Amino acid sequence: MARETLPMKKTVLQTLKYSFLVLLSVIVVFPFYILIKESFHPNLVTLPYPVQLLPRFFSSANYMILFQRYPVIKWILNSFVISAGTSAAQLLLCSMAAFGFSRTEFRGRKILLSLLMVMLVIPIQTRILPLFIFMSGVGWVNTYLAWIPFFVDAFGIFLMMQFMEAIPREYDAAAFIDGAGLLTTFTKIIAPQTKPAMVVLVTFNFINQWNDFLYPLIMVRNDRMYTLQLGLANIFSQAQRGEGGGIGVALAGAVISFLPTLIIFLVYQKQIISGMSISAGVKG
Repeated sequence: MARETLPMKKTVLQTLKYSFLVLLSVIVVFPFYILIKESFHPNLVTLPYPVQLLPRFFSSANYMILFQRYPVIKWILNSFVISAGTSAAQLLLCSMAAFGFSRTEFRGRKILLSLLMVMLVIPIQTRILPLFIFMSGVGWVNTYLAWIPFFVDAFGIFLMMQFMEAIPREYDAAAFIDGAGLLTTFTKIIAPQTKPAMVVLVTFNFINQWNDFLYPLIMVRNDRMYTLQLGLANIFSQAQRGEGGGIGVALAGAVISFLPTLIIFLVYQKQIISGMSISAGVKG
């Protein structure tokens, strides 16, 4: 009797678990479904209430108005240049800094690590005003150069450090015996084994920069330098006043905005999950 009870209890628990996961998935996906559905609703001035689950109209008019009336291509290009540029710079600089901290000993190492820890707990919002004053002084406002402070990130350095710490030190010793210097050891031995962490670093930074609104709002004054998020904020502002094609055009812009991050996650989800499991160490 007890043996029959255990499988039944296990089945009930699994049913409850999967039911909860399905419910959670529906809660997460439902807003995106409504967003996509209403973006194809033509002449949508305001959001309908109550919400219709099934689409009654289907038209690409909102997307046509979006690209014809606004310089969306330019906004997307600005967002891509900023997101991809800062991601590439972080990949190089954070990896090299992490290699220096994790694989070498030098005077002042502990002090610099302490300063990095401090930078981890200081939010970017507290640094925006000093950065704006500096960027204004050197004439970098309304330029891509205003994003140079994001070329190095304390989180990125610590992320790469933790992954490198899991790599056995014997690799360094073997490379040194073979005559390899620090640069060769980094590029040929250590860096290839940190690819999962690199994917996580690039993905996180790309998504953060792509979705960022506050920093571009402070640093950009010319609408030709708008990022996609700034442009969408302008479109939503017009839609609330009944201008610019209505809320349907704004929803179409929102769909365009989240597609790149969705594609990135779908393509690199295995590497992201692998990179997040840093404590598991390095295989091989």
